[in-house]
Amino acid sequence: MRVDVFVVGDDEGYVVAPSDSWLPLDEMKALGALRFGWTIDTRMAMPKLDWHAIANDIDARGYSIVASNDVSGLLAMPQQHLQAIYPEQHRPEQPMAA
Repeated sequence: MRVDVFVVGDDEGYVVAPSDSWLPLDEMKALGALRFGWTIDTRMAMPKLDWHAIANDIDARGYSIVASNDVSGLLAMPQQHLQAIYPEQHRPEQPMAA
């Protein structure tokens, strides 16, 4: 699932919602200053949060609130931990000289 992460106040917490969704204005005003932070695909997130609980919150009210000390779970894994093919590591095989 692709989600948008919004920063509450001065990094006091985070609101997580499905990308391109509308947040309930009255509830967001109650949180105070809210600004867009970043977008993340939850499959690429660090495995530090209970994404099942976050998904349940999103299903129930359209968003979830994450405490500021859990921000590392809202970040993507470092590239060296991702399973990907990088062109510089996979060069085409050179034909053997005769």
